[in-house]
Amino acid sequence: MGASVLVVLFALSLASYASPASAEQVVADGGQSFEVSVSDRHPAQGDPVLIEVRIAPPPDNVTLAWKGRVFPLKVAAPGTYLGLVGIDLMDPPGKVPLSVAAVRGGSAARFDLELTVRERAFPVQELALPETMARFDDATLERIRGEAARIEALFSAVSPPAWDLPFLRPVEDFRPAGFGARRVINGEPRSPHAGADIHLPAGTPVTASAAGTVVFAGEQFFGGRSVILDHGGGVFTVYYHLQEYAVRDGQRLEKGERIGAVGSSGRATGPHLHFGVRAAGGRIDPSRLFERKFNRQE
Repeated sequence: MGASVLVVLFALSLASYASPASAEQVVADGGQSFEVSVSDRHPAQGDPVLIEVRIAPPPDNVTLAWKGRVFPLKVAAPGTYLGLVGIDLMDPPGKVPLSVAAVRGGSAARFDLELTVRERAFPVQELALPETMARFDDATLERIRGEAARIEALFSAVSPPAWDLPFLRPVEDFRPAGFGARRVINGEPRSPHAGADIHLPAGTPVTASAAGTVVFAGEQFFGGRSVILDHGGGVFTVYYHLQEYAVRDGQRLEKGERIGAVGSSGRATGPHLHFGVRAAGGRIDPSRLFERKFNRQE
């Protein structure tokens, strides 16, 4: 689906402009241009959505409001700003509001629009595992819950955007599978698979998909040797089941820099990379980041 473009002309005063469902242009007094492009107005569950804002002359600050949170946009060029939000794989179908705000000299303007989330059919994986891999004692459950809470806290942080387009595949032979799979283990439904699995030989190099900061490098019960990168603007990438990792907490990485190697640590039945992406809180299908709409140079 082609990008949807909405244009607002406004004077930079304290104002809010809501986009009527059938309108693509709102005109107000003044001569400043405020153009918002959305990669997909009707994304499916698990889809990333790229927001591009063009404002001339450039304002002091541009932010994106999404699901009750505010994210800074990346300066791609003078007067051009990019943001990335994710439709979570469990988001219900329907309309979701999104706002872009710009500030110059203490005055502000805002543009509101809606995305319409579509339902997506996900595969169902029925797995038969030994009871030792499917049921856990109280101490293990406490560890699992504690690790999950710490990781979710990391995902709640918002830092200045460091990512740029295009994103880089984390392994050379990138053949992802299993995103969003509804897992049934020994007949019991479990949480959906929030990343993609790439099955490769142990020791295969894994690299950073974008520039960012290591916010977690350590061991987890499920993920084994794990690395999480914060790329800013609410965008994170996740690398689980590593054989080893060559980074440390707080380390700054450039796009393509080595993180570690494919392995089978944690709860894994064989060597593979679990690769996940969070965008503005949404768990998205990593393979969608490498589609043509995101494959561009800034």
